[in-house]
Amino acid sequence: MTDQFQALDQKILLFINAWNHPVLDSLMQFFSGQIIWLPFLFIFFGLAYKTFSKNQFYLFLLFLVLALIASDVTSSYILKNIFTRLRPCRVSEIKELMYYFGQRCGGKYGFVSSHAANSICLVLFSFLTMPTQLKKFKWIWFLPLIVSYSRIYLGAHYPGDILGGLVVGIFWAYLLAKIFNSTSLGSKA
Repeated sequence: MTDQFQALDQKILLFINAWNHPVLDSLMQFFSGQIIWLPFLFIFFGLAYKTFSKNQFYLFLLFLVLALIASDVTSSYILKNIFTRLRPCRVSEIKELMYYFGQRCGGKYGFVSSHAANSICLVLFSFLTMPTQLKKFKWIWFLPLIVSYSRIYLGAHYPGDILGGLVVGIFWAYLLAKIFNSTSLGSKA
């Protein structure tokens, strides 16, 4: 079963990586970078500032930071070191089959994707703590999807790494949003 999963993971990776174009190369590198996070953080922080009292706002920031730290530590330091699954761009047999245009590979191990975990954690936590305020921002769900897709496109992760990362991010976002919402300060106005 593991060999079948690995073969399917590799086929999907190579299929996505084969749909390349010079314009997409730049876009995918952009969506895998750090600057993409800034506008979304401004939106979430701005809405939280408008929505919550001063104490609630600081509690929101604390819980959001805790969710992101938990998501990142779980994906980057715990699971990657337990599973030690090499990134596809680190496996020479696969790298030879991939479209490569000088993109960065990332660390040695890929399971689970921290990009996928952290992007879904940020968006889901915010939606779970401010559902009414974010109704008109449903388009923001594209962030974790495009970030995750970019990681496969660039050959930095297998699709299974992405799915694992999404599970990790969803877990921490849900858990910490539930705790935040249950506190008297986190109660929605």
